[in-house]
Amino acid sequence: MRQALGPGATQGMGAARPRRRAAGLRNGSSRCAPVVAALAVLLGSPGTPRVAESPGTLLASKAEAVSALADSEVSNPVPDGKFVPPPCSLCAHEDPGVPVRDLTGDDARRIGAFYSVHNIATIAHLDSLRLAGHYGPPESSRARKQVHLLAQMKTLNAYSYMIHYGADPDTVWQADEAALGPAFASFSDPGIVPLVKLKRARMGRGHMCARYDLSQKMQSFTMIGDRKLSVRIDDVRIQGHTVRCLIMDLPTSLHDVVEVWLTEHVCMDVDHPFIDGPPAAYEAYILEHMHGLWVHKGGIHRPDAFVFWVTPRASIGWDVPKQPLAGARIYVPHLRLKLPGFLPDIGFEDLRDVDLPQPILALDYFSGDRYPPWLEPMSMRGFKGWEGVGPLPAAMRKRFPDR
Repeated sequence: MRQALGPGATQGMGAARPRRRAAGLRNGSSRCAPVVAALAVLLGSPGTPRVAESPGTLLASKAEAVSALADSEVSNPVPDGKFVPPPCSLCAHEDPGVPVRDLTGDDARRIGAFYSVHNIATIAHLDSLRLAGHYGPPESSRARKQVHLLAQMKTLNAYSYMIHYGADPDTVWQADEAALGPAFASFSDPGIVPLVKLKRARMGRGHMCARYDLSQKMQSFTMIGDRKLSVRIDDVRIQGHTVRCLIMDLPTSLHDVVEVWLTEHVCMDVDHPFIDGPPAAYEAYILEHMHGLWVHKGGIHRPDAFVFWVTPRASIGWDVPKQPLAGARIYVPHLRLKLPGFLPDIGFEDLRDVDLPQPILALDYFSGDRYPPWLEPMSMRGFKGWEGVGPLPAAMRKRFPDR
């Protein structure tokens, strides 16, 4: 396999050339993916009003009752017949025109271990600097805030290595659930989309493609921290059509549930530009032109893009930059919530703020309380307050305008 690079990993992976960013895989049997989790946050954050659910779960048995409602609710609809994306550049042919390499379970374990060790060492070094008084009195609020912010900016998440494969111009990388499942169950947030029922994922040439086996209806559960969540395969109604989907029920900060629907084919383009500003230099990790993904909550919504940006990690030392930048947003054009009864529909800004992707860490790092006191764990594994800093860069607002 290609060399997975080392502690600067975003600089290590492909520093010799401009990089584009890629999507990856996610373990549906133990965690949900960062992008999928962001979809839940999109319509379940405290800034979003709680709304009545559309009638029940949109399964085939209820299709007749909800088809008209579904037609009128879709944000960012797709042309009829394009609910399941057609074959893309990575899956239209077995031979994509460049060498195809398999990522094995051993590869995945090595990559996860490498990033986990790097992140744990980064957090430990930040804490040692705090205790030594580098940021002021060790127990002061100022010192804790500085190390917390630096941890958000310096630790590496799934975007730090998936770009390495998705941006590869010369090779297509592929993997499946059987190869990645056991390794991905050992780490938090090691990929981008769910792994459950994954037949094959391919990454490379600025693109990502995942294909799922949805041939048989099923209902099961997945664990996120100590919470048991529903995962099922069933038929839903989108724009008056019946579509077979993998359905994941994800919790939100309002202790509610958002349904995320994935068709048998999910694909997207990837990009990783370095931008000089304003307001300061940053690198952006972009998934865009997303197809085969919907969110069901107060309507049916099709996200088009997800973007994460951060001050270039190669330039971040052990002190907060003069203008630190870190943020993440999800883009749903024409976003509206369908409210019940006499209440008017609500339109929202299309580019919605979400928490930063969490770092890749060995799961025993959470159970063993090995983290310092300025990090507070969540029940779903990961840390609270992973919210970023700084304004939305102008180039991101221009690239993803309100519609």
